[in-house]
Amino acid sequence: MVILNPKMSMSGFIKKLFISCIIVSLVLNFSLSFSQCCSTGSPVGASIYVGVLNKNSFRFNLFYRHSYSDTYFQGNSKTEEGVILNYSSYNFTGLSFSYGIAKRLTAEADLGYFIDKTQDFKYIDYQEKGHGLSNGGLTLKYAAYIRPLQQIEFTLGAGFRFPFTFEPQEVDGVRLSRDVQPSTNSFGLNAFLFFNKGFNKINLRLFTINRFEYNFEDHYDYQYGPVVLNSIFVSKRIVPRFFGVLQVRSEYRGKDKDQGETRDNSGNYLLVLSPQLSYSIAGKWNITLVYDQPIYKNYQGKQLTPKYSIALGLSRDLDFSKKDPVVIQQ
Repeated sequence: MVILNPKMSMSGFIKKLFISCIIVSLVLNFSLSFSQCCSTGSPVGASIYVGVLNKNSFRFNLFYRHSYSDTYFQGNSKTEEGVILNYSSYNFTGLSFSYGIAKRLTAEADLGYFIDKTQDFKYIDYQEKGHGLSNGGLTLKYAAYIRPLQQIEFTLGAGFRFPFTFEPQEVDGVRLSRDVQPSTNSFGLNAFLFFNKGFNKINLRLFTINRFEYNFEDHYDYQYGPVVLNSIFVSKRIVPRFFGVLQVRSEYRGKDKDQGETRDNSGNYLLVLSPQLSYSIAGKWNITLVYDQPIYKNYQGKQLTPKYSIALGLSRDLDFSKKDPVVIQQ
């Protein structure tokens, strides 16, 4: 059983936490990471490495995602009545950093950048495009229950999201629509549960991720709806260094509010099938390819819905723990 060091004083713990926060703050000044936008992709869609780290270990995860949407739904049925867009798409790149403060406690920082968010209109020759930094985030993860020999981990996490600007993006003095804004321009909170169980004899791993996100109102009294993500993963080693992963994810998004009034064409439920392939390089680097395919859609009002998304992730673990020197017997 992995436990916190009982000899660690409260002042020592606070010192480690303070140092970790400094590291996280420095990371935010130089990195790009995950998005919080309402799209096919989820915050964990390009990475299966979401548990706690060993003490003094460091992990970074870089990824790119492309998403494409071209079908309107009303309820759970397609509709072509009164549609205004041919398609919408985005290209997004992100980066997250994690640091093991203690054996059970990990800090994580993330943020991201939209290379572009595009809407192509149906009846006029016009495209609306936005780009820029998305929201950033800070999260603490605590492993409430760990059994290394049985490969069991149950982890709790909580954090907050923050915008890099409170003002919506404008192009040539005209404010872009919310669908192509790179940020929510507001603060938010998130919490998640992670459970993992490994089966060494058959090289199989099962784990679940349950995540809740809440957004506050922005400076213009607009509030994005809450989000609940529930995912089940099955990971299996195919051949040495290659792992196949199958994710089934449900996404619930509540209705947005504008000036306190509920927006009619907002809120949805999605069920997404996400096959993934991961390759390990020398046990240090991991490359992951992800394909997201919605298999069930149910939308409040009339909305443009995701068709697919593709993501490519790269992660690396580093161990900064002090190891005892090797003593050579004379």
